[in-house]
Amino acid sequence: MNLKEQFPEFYTENEDIDVEKFVGYLYRCGFKFFRDERFSSIVNELTATENNDVFLQKYNVSLKQTITESELVHLVEKYSLLKSILDGHYAVQDFHLFKQGVCEIFEELKAERSGKITTYIPGLAHYSLDNWSVSFCSVDGQMLFLGDTDATFTIQSAMKPILYGIVCDLMGYKEVHKYVGKEPSGFGFNKITLGHGTIPHNPLINIGAITIASLCAPELDMYERFNLAFKKYQALTVGARKPISFNNMVFLSEKQSGHRNYAIGHYLVDKGVVKASSTSKLMEILDLYFQMCSIEVDTPSMAIAAANLANGGKNVFSGEQVISEENTQNMLTLMYSCGMYDYSGEWSFEVGLPAKSGVSGLIMVVLPDIGGLAMWSPPLDKFGNSVRGVEFTKRLLTNYSNGYYNSSLHPFGTNQKKMRKTGIGKQLFHPKHIHTQAGQDLSTMSSVATLLNPTSMKCFRRLRRLPRF
Repeated sequence: MNLKEQFPEFYTENEDIDVEKFVGYLYRCGFKFFRDERFSSIVNELTATENNDVFLQKYNVSLKQTITESELVHLVEKYSLLKSILDGHYAVQDFHLFKQGVCEIFEELKAERSGKITTYIPGLAHYSLDNWSVSFCSVDGQMLFLGDTDATFTIQSAMKPILYGIVCDLMGYKEVHKYVGKEPSGFGFNKITLGHGTIPHNPLINIGAITIASLCAPELDMYERFNLAFKKYQALTVGARKPISFNNMVFLSEKQSGHRNYAIGHYLVDKGVVKASSTSKLMEILDLYFQMCSIEVDTPSMAIAAANLANGGKNVFSGEQVISEENTQNMLTLMYSCGMYDYSGEWSFEVGLPAKSGVSGLIMVVLPDIGGLAMWSPPLDKFGNSVRGVEFTKRLLTNYSNGYYNSSLHPFGTNQKKMRKTGIGKQLFHPKHIHTQAGQDLSTMSSVATLLNPTSMKCFRRLRRLPRF
């Protein structure tokens, strides 16, 4: 690596490395140098001595003013993450362009006033029409936070695919699907009906998610079942600015107002889908379901969770395999076809990405091998999805993609008119993150456009079950 040739802006007149410019470069690439624990050892090595320091007010930390080129080379050789960044091996290649596009759409949608805040769960009725937050995290840890990112809210139905993944890891997905199907229901999310008269259509509607809750370590005591699941949610959000928590007020509100869910529970027991030896055992299952819905999050934590699903269930920051890759694949497949309530078919047609929404106003979107988006805005459309969140995703994909069946060189594609207008010619995402359905790197393939056209995609789906987009 020829540092002087690649990064002349790092150098001072004395041919030393300006540390502030070096750190600024990392931030411009989307890496939160001082917040990201992966950089903690590097920060320690750059910490200032009493006689040679510069206070970076923007980052609230004191670092060495300069280091020698050989010291930077040593850091690059010692820390593979730093080498990958300087080599340009990260998901969002032009983070500035991406950030600019996201910010523009975010600001445009502040004026959106349609939709209604849900009131059937009293604990959710206090949100404001003006609450609006968007966060992004790439599979390499590039992050972007906009709006009310410190505001917390409950995860609601966005917990369902994660709980499904947890239970699949516990007992195997084949066993799980003896109790719940894989089909879109075509009904509202709280419809009391079974697919083909025998089992719930899928795990992402209420009747399916309650069934999944019944399968979550039923041999354990209630507190142990909650703790087991909650720790998985925590592990998926490691790297967030603040830990996720539990909202007891919303939980009690769910219990008080969840009459239809109680009816669903009794219906499942009556049909023999859920095994509950007594009404009290059924209430324990429903309590676990309500508790999972009442986990309190923010958009940064949910963007990280989505990025970890995009990363095959492995945490981007901790390196922990939280959910197995196989079951993560199953999660994303179901999120693609069933994740947006009774709008799921329209979503897969217009957007073409795995997603899950919740009536708190959260939408979590997964861009496999690229990253995760989380949007929160409480006003909902008639399907129960965030109005701003749906529109934001559509506009973002209009700028950078043609959805699932995109035949360009990278998942978001390239809106050529926009790119010509901005004068930016390089692609937005790094080629290493682009995979065919067979899991092969596109850089090794001779005919990218042919491999990614709809006809070829169907063939690859037979080879590998995860949509790689």
